[in-house]
Amino acid sequence: MSRRRLAIACGLAVAVTAGCSATAPPEPDTSHAAVASVPRRHAALLAALTYVRLWARPTLGDTAWRNALQPIVTPAYARQLAATDPAQIPAHAVTGSPRLVSADTDVVVADVRTDAGLIRVTVTSTGGRWLIDNASPAPAP
Repeated sequence: MSRRRLAIACGLAVAVTAGCSATAPPEPDTSHAAVASVPRRHAALLAALTYVRLWARPTLGDTAWRNALQPIVTPAYARQLAATDPAQIPAHAVTGSPRLVSADTDVVVADVRTDAGLIRVTVTSTGGRWLIDNASPAPAP
């Protein structure tokens, strides 16, 4: 592969990894005393992305929808989701990479873009696993 093609391919890989954004993502809030390490942040962002992908399936039956989400949410959030009717979820698909909003050692907040707008997801480290503790539409910028 020529150097030019390699540079183009690497540029595309970076754009895809960055969510195909022409602008740099906002700087994460690092005002907390301790910030999660990069691998831990990536694991938390993956958990947020996985949650939104599973959540954004309004055509799935109630039981199947809840069963898919249950292993990746905190018990308290699972109780909140019990009252959710998946048919009322406006999103059908994730349309972008998760964006870090804030992070510390035990809590990561990320925005995940869907076809119905941004979803803000709070991920907590619980027993060595990242679990979703809350999700709601992201506030307007």
